[in-house]
Amino acid sequence: MSKPLLELKNVTVVVESIADKKTLLDDISFQVPPLSITALVGGSGSGKTTTGLSILRLLPPGLKLQNGEIFLNGEDLLKVSSERIRQIRGAVISMVFQEPLIAFNPVFSIGYQIEEVLQVHTSLNQLQRQKQVLELLEMVGLPDPKQTAMTYPHQLSGGMRQRAMLAQAIAAKPKLIIADEPTSNLDVTLQANIIELFKKLKDELKLSILLITHDLGMVKHMADRVVVMNQGCIVEQGITEEVLGNPVHEYTRELMEALL
Repeated sequence: MSKPLLELKNVTVVVESIADKKTLLDDISFQVPPLSITALVGGSGSGKTTTGLSILRLLPPGLKLQNGEIFLNGEDLLKVSSERIRQIRGAVISMVFQEPLIAFNPVFSIGYQIEEVLQVHTSLNQLQRQKQVLELLEMVGLPDPKQTAMTYPHQLSGGMRQRAMLAQAIAAKPKLIIADEPTSNLDVTLQANIIELFKKLKDELKLSILLITHDLGMVKHMADRVVVMNQGCIVEQGITEEVLGNPVHEYTRELMEALL
């Protein structure tokens, strides 16, 4: 068996206040194999997004990673310097957020913001970067890349913004994309299109995807492996067909029943 691209070991995250301490992630461990799609699934408040932010060391103030290790290609992300983690973000790991209108800066064009990633993480000159931006927009299926590059986030539809954010995420050719509820604000047809786009890019660019979602229907059609979370704990994990086809934990069975 090949070594995992990403491995979390005994990760615990707490939120501390003067009066109390609450555990948000309780000793969680799982792996993301190379060239795979692993789904992190659970209801609201289960700890999925906190897990994704922990990997990138982007936990908001008040949240503390109390214990654990997070390895990316054998490198412990919790022990590297602040400068190193900034190099990793965008270049080795990218994140696709739930609401691209919030993720994009409203005062800069789509093309400018994608080019900014290339400027930070590659040695391309300006002409090469601008050419690459158009190729990326075309790769994610956006019509008229030149026109799209000049538009601002609010001028695009939800589906087009999601594709533009995906173009930004793959710009520096990362090894892993963390996708946090990437289709939750889209209609059913657009959801299906985005799912197929993720699968296509995974194969074409030889990357892995950590899919954060509550949608088991999407997981069934997209993920190789699934990790089920409830109240900050992992209750079940394994190959998607096996976990969803024969769920062992009661919480997984409840999620499956809700899908029917």
